[in-house]
Formats: sequence, structure tokens, C-alpha cells
Amino acid sequence: MIKREDELPMTGLEKIISKINSDGKARCDSAEAAAAAECDKIIAAAREDGQKNADAIIAAAEKESEQIIAVAKSGIAQQERQTLLAAKVEAVNETLNKLLAAVKALPEDQYFASVIKLASESAMKGECTAYLGSADLARLPADFEARLCSALSAKGSTCTLSKEAARIESGIMLVYGDIEVNCTFEAVIESSAEELKAQIGEMIF
Repeated sequence: MIKREDELPMTGLEKIISKINSDGKARCDSAEAAAAAECDKIIAAAREDGQKNADAIIAAAEKESEQIIAVAKSGIAQQERQTLLAAKVEAVNETLNKLLAAVKALPEDQYFASVIKLASESAMKGECTAYLGSADLARLPADFEARLCSALSAKGSTCTLSKEAARIESGIMLVYGDIEVNCTFEAVIESSAEELKAQIGEMIF
């Protein structure tokens, strides 16, 4: 009876070839599995790095957004303070302008009494010449010069009232040689206005 080819016993050479094929397949399978495992490892690492990078990008974006919002809020607050300051300064100016108008509108006796008081508070020791504006010279009380000189003498100042009008609207100018003492109501109110504006600015900012 003749055996089929697949039933014939394997020769030594065939066994060797079979063994080589079997070992090669095992090694290929092992290499393939190792390669697949390495690929999975690389992919996992890449995903992890990608997530870390994404988290870092998101964190940086959030920080930048917070900074932008903070700057915007600061700008808005600054603008609000500027608006408030402008409103308060305008209110101060309006009030002081009304005060100046009220002083100028005082009855003559009260007005000139205020002029003498202002000059006395600002007087220096020594000889001076006093100057009034043209409007005040035109309505000057007869005893004004005597009252003015008496008030200034108490401060050690010898006064002479000039018949020449100064370029002022209200109040009085005292001239001690090269020194001019501005006792006009405009100057006094303007000085008060600057002080008030500075105080308002300090309170707001």
C-alpha cells in the first residue's frame, strides 16, 4: 500500500525546515506583539503629553484672560474716578463762581469792610501802596482810606491809597516795593479752589 505524501514520515531535512519555519513564526509573532506593545506605549505617552500640553495651553489662556479682565476693570475704575473728579471739580468751580458773584454784589459797606479785612490779613511790615480797581475807586466811601490805613498799621504796615486804578475786578493789591500782595477776591477764591480740587483728588484716587 502506497502512503500519501502528507502521510510520509518527515526526513531530517524537512524537520529542520519545519523547525525553522515554526521558530521564525514564533519570533515574528513575538516581535509583532512587542512592536504593538511599544506602539501602544508611544501612543499613550503621546496622548499624555498632548493632554499636558493642552492643559498648559488652557491654563495659560485662562491666566491671560484673567489679566485682560483685570486690566479692563482697572481701566473702567480709572475712567469712573476721572468722571467723578471732573464732576466734583465742576461743582466746586460753580460754587466758587457763585461765591465771587455774591461777594461783588454785597452792599457797599459790607463789601469794603471785607476788602479791609482781606488786606489786613495779608499785610506785611513796611510801607506799601494800596491799589483798587476802577469800579471800586468810583464808589469808594469817603472814610475808606483812613479805615484801611488804621487796620494795616496794626500789622506794622504804613499804607498810602493810590488814586490810580489797578487792573483788577475786585478786592485790593498791596505793593511793598518789588513785592505785590494779591488780595483780590478772585485770587483768594482761586487759591481756595485749587486746595479743594487737590483734596477732592486725594479722596477719589
